Order: sequence, then C-alpha cells, then structure tokens
Amino acid sequence: MVNIKELTKNTLFQLKNENIETTPENYFVEFKKQSYALNVEIEEIEIFEKIKKSLTNEEKQNKIESFKDLSIVLAKRTSKEELKKLIFCFEQMLTPSADFNFIEEIENFIIEILKTPQNITSDESINKLKEISQRRIDSDRKVLKDKTDDIVKLTSLMSRYFDKTLSDGENSTEEIMKIKDELINLNISNSSHRELKIVQKKLIDTIYKIENSLKQNKQIITDNKEKFDYLNKQIEELQNELNLVKEEHQIDFLTGILNRRGYNQEVEKMEKKFSIFNGDYAVVFYDIDHFKDINDKYGHNCGDAVLKSFAGILKNLTRKEDIIARYGGEEFIALINYQDEIEVERYVKRVKKALSNSNFIYKEANIKLKFSAGVTYRNKYTSFPEAKKRADELLYEAKHKGRNRIILDNGVEI
Repeated sequence: MVNIKELTKNTLFQLKNENIETTPENYFVEFKKQSYALNVEIEEIEIFEKIKKSLTNEEKQNKIESFKDLSIVLAKRTSKEELKKLIFCFEQMLTPSADFNFIEEIENFIIEILKTPQNITSDESINKLKEISQRRIDSDRKVLKDKTDDIVKLTSLMSRYFDKTLSDGENSTEEIMKIKDELINLNISNSSHRELKIVQKKLIDTIYKIENSLKQNKQIITDNKEKFDYLNKQIEELQNELNLVKEEHQIDFLTGILNRRGYNQEVEKMEKKFSIFNGDYAVVFYDIDHFKDINDKYGHNCGDAVLKSFAGILKNLTRKEDIIARYGGEEFIALINYQDEIEVERYVKRVKKALSNSNFIYKEANIKLKFSAGVTYRNKYTSFPEAKKRADELLYEAKHKGRNRIILDNGVEI
C-alpha cells in the first residue's frame, strides 16, 4: 500500500528531475499524476475531478490541470442571481400574446430551471426553450388566424345585411331576418369567443332595431316611391344633357373626333403622365394633300365629306388610350403612346396603307386621298410646344419634298 509520504517523495523527485519549480500549483499537478500512476485515491483529487466533470462543455474546452485553472474558469461564470434575473425575463418572453392554454407548462419550466440556474445553458434547457418558443409562435399564429376568420365571417355577413337594407325593396325585411338568424347561429372559434361574442350580440341588437325601423318606414318609402322615381328621372335627363353639352363642347361637330378645346385638355393629361410616370408618346401632325384643290373642284360639301372620311380612318386605326383630334382645317393631330419607337412607325404606316387602299367616291367621281405628316418623339424635347412645333416643321418639310410622305425626327422617311 503506497502511503502519502511515498507519493510526496516521488512528486518532489520528479519535479527536481524535470527541473520544474516546486510551486503549489506544479506540486498539485505532479502529485495528481503520481496518484493516478500508482492508482491511489486521494480525497482532494477526487473533489477536483468531480468539480471538473460538472463544468459545461464549453468550459471543459479550457486546459484544467489544477485548482488554479479551475478557479479561473469558475470566476468567469455568471452569478446565480444574475441568471435568475435572466430566467424571469424568459417567462415574460415565452408567455403567449393570444393563446393562454400552456402558461402552466411555461411556469413549471421556469420554476424547475430556477432550482439550478447554471443549467440554463445546457443543451436540454436550450432545446426546451426553442420548443416552447416555437409552440408559442405557432399557437399565436393559429389564434390570430381564427380571429381573422371570425372577423371576416362577421363583416361578410354584415356587408350582405347592409346591401339588403339599402338595395332591396319589398322582400328586404324577409332577407334581413334570414341574415339575422345566420348571425345568431354563426360559428365563432374558441380563440375569439370572448371578444367577438360581445360584438355579435351588439350586432344582433342593432339588426333588431334596424329591422323594426324598416317596418315602420316601409310604408313611407312606398308612398314616396313615385315621387322619388320622378325626381330620379329628372336627374338622369339633366345628367344626359350635361354630358351632351360637355361632349359638344369638346367634339368637332363635323368629324366626330376631338376639337381643339378637347385636344388641349388631353394634352395636359398626357403631359402629367409623361412627367410623373415617364409615359413616352409621339406627336403626329397630319395634313390632307391638295385639299384646297378638292374643295375648289368638287365643292365644300365634298371637302366636308373628305374630312369626315379621313377622320374616320384615323379614329379606327388609333387606340382608345391614344388621342386623335382635328387641329384646324384639313390638319389633324395624334398623340400616340409607345414603348418602342418602332411602334409609332408601324402606326403611321398602317394609316398610310389604309388610306391608299381606300376609294373615296363623290357623285361618281373617284377621288384618291393622300396625306403628309410630321412625327416627333416627346422625350427628345424640353417641352410639348417644342415637340409640336418640330412636328409641324417636319410636316411642311414633307409637303415641300413632294407630299404623300411621312418624316420622323429620327431621320426615317416613309
């Protein structure tokens, strides 16, 4: 049986042999090695190992050979009181905001962890925290979904009720009674039972009051229905007259397209769209070739018919979102929205092809109509008047080059 004296002797000998200073720490480390080598149980060493085993996995990553090493690791630990403060915060964080069904489980977990606060960092505790947190999130989501569904049920039902109240005639009372019964029997989830049951009762009471009021006022409404219908008819007639006046105010009476006044209003809208949303558009100036000769040869009635036919072709080939207007005399102007400049070229080509394929017959005379045009792209100019002026210049350039042609400001001629 090896005694303490022999262990001490071996320890001191080994320290001297390895030229290690005999400090208390070095002595303990070597003494521990000797006791392990000789398989001797020493109480102090057993205590050391027991404390070492109780450390967390992170703490065990440190080199711990002596009580000094152990004390350094333990000194870094948070105190129990500080851990308890943190644990109390967990209770507030884990408590559900909507579903209170598993509060008791949370409280039991907090009580258990408070017994050994240092275990809060253990894998088991962390996994439990994650599990409770996830369940709390899932539970709150479900409760919120249930409450939302219940609110949708109520609002949908009340929307139908008010629609019936405002729009139905003689059968409205019967329909409202059906909706009232549906509201009474509405299935509300447990998640929002407390809150929405109160709202449900108030709504039912309100429907009762409105229902009674409807019955009392039904006769009054019936008695005055003829008067209301008469007034409504007068309002509709006035509205139609106003719309007609407004349309006549903006529409050219001969061609049926926008006049100069209507065109100016549409320009303002196009410019706002251009400045706010970068909505690109092109300005197209049209002029019927040799229109004066047609007037002189066939008369003004023929000239008017030519203008009307040309406007009809433009109107048919121009989209609803674009603008076509009679600018004055035989001049027409179009504002064409586009994504790519090639779209504008295709548009004016279609107009030219449609006109060349059309035969205008007036009193047995077959008149072949042609036109010239100037085209500018708004985004190349600082203002609309500048773009319009340039389109007008290109139109007259087309006239001087022999007519029956379209000149665009990108150099293309058609």
